[in-house]
Amino acid sequence: MGWVSASKIIAQALTLGKVVILARLLSKADFGLYGLVLLSIATLQTFSRTGFDKALVQRRGDIKPYLDTAWTVQIIRGILLALILFTAAPVIGWFFNEIRVVSLLRVMCISVVLGGCENVGVVFFQREFKFRRNFVYDVGSALVSLVVGVAFALQLHSAWALIWAGMAGAVTRVILSYVLLEYRPSFRLHKEEAVELFEYGRWVLAYTVILFLATQGDDAFLGKLLGASALGVYQVAYRLSNMPATEITHVTNAVMFPAYAEIQDEKERLRRAFLSVFEIIMTLSLPLTVFLIAAAPEIITGLLGAKWEAAIVPLQLLTLAGFLRSVAAVGGAVFTGTGKPQLDFWMNFWRVLVMALIIYPLTMLFGVAGTSLAVVLGMLATVPQWSKVLGITGVSCAELLKASWPGVMLALLVPIAVWAARLLPGVSVQMLLLKEVFAATVLCGATAWLVWSLFRKGPFVQVSRAVAALTKVRTPA
Repeated sequence: MGWVSASKIIAQALTLGKVVILARLLSKADFGLYGLVLLSIATLQTFSRTGFDKALVQRRGDIKPYLDTAWTVQIIRGILLALILFTAAPVIGWFFNEIRVVSLLRVMCISVVLGGCENVGVVFFQREFKFRRNFVYDVGSALVSLVVGVAFALQLHSAWALIWAGMAGAVTRVILSYVLLEYRPSFRLHKEEAVELFEYGRWVLAYTVILFLATQGDDAFLGKLLGASALGVYQVAYRLSNMPATEITHVTNAVMFPAYAEIQDEKERLRRAFLSVFEIIMTLSLPLTVFLIAAAPEIITGLLGAKWEAAIVPLQLLTLAGFLRSVAAVGGAVFTGTGKPQLDFWMNFWRVLVMALIIYPLTMLFGVAGTSLAVVLGMLATVPQWSKVLGITGVSCAELLKASWPGVMLALLVPIAVWAARLLPGVSVQMLLLKEVFAATVLCGATAWLVWSLFRKGPFVQVSRAVAALTKVRTPA
């Protein structure tokens, strides 16, 4: 988890840096155009996903006989998707009333082909807990994308900078997937192996489709209804809100999905593991969520500039949705890791249904903020499905509440820290934001340390357990 955390934190810091720098160099319309390109690619990729990667991680025993088939299907899929996108680009431009998107999309088709050529052996990063190599894979591609994006933005001052940044990241991932792995796939297709993988993968496909509608349907709707500039505001707010809470869950789920698959038949170990993960998620995500909501004005105007003020309220709403999404994802890892991906599908089905019913009236009433509110209410629809999570893990509601209290305690301190920082004199919005970050970090950190020192409870319990485990592993017998 340490390597996954480092990977996600650094990669997301590089991505955040790219967004902040390019947001100052480019216009809202440029970000909107790039959003339409990504949306178009994600649409076809979603509706053609095989789910083989999840099936290979979840599957017990030797998976090498299945890898060649999975890689062959992956390549064929990438080529077909690129051809479809290249042909359909004018239709997509007509649908969104943005002819500029056609040439951008056709160039990005190359990245779709490259994605199909990646070494299928990257599943070993997760399956065999080789997260040190995954660190190089994630951070390397993010760093190259940042450098290329900034270089082209300084020269072009257009959406093409984002396109070339995405292309550079795709090329880097392909190269690293072969440099970091000794395994070399072969072009071979066995029908029996493909069918066997798809037995599990079909529910991953169904889940991916419904998740796509939940996470990309709002983009398509907003881009069509309000245009590229509004979509640019929404996407910037979404990216900033999505990073802290959701990425923390991605870190833990990257480790826990294969771990749950390993211990799925051991009820007590499953229960203990789930409670530990849930406590970590609540302890880290809840204070970050409250901070983003409280400090949203300084985050937007301080990092991106005054021209992005329209993103403040969407950022606050989408941050709340991001927290709810991170909690739902904890349950999703249990479903997929224990061989029940269909439950993950149904959890997100209700989310999409609620959002689809309310997104139009809310957007017409409140604009981008209305779309963001629809996302929040859609995420609330996933809460009832947690009864199935508790049934699988054997965890009670009382145990969940007990695991939540460290996060709640720290979250209550965050607004106090932000308020105190605003009372101090400052010369710029950027300086005020730094003061808010410092005050929240010091107050929460000192409180957590005090609770642990006096009562041996709170957030530092997990830290002490991790240190003890590492010490035990590294001490010779």
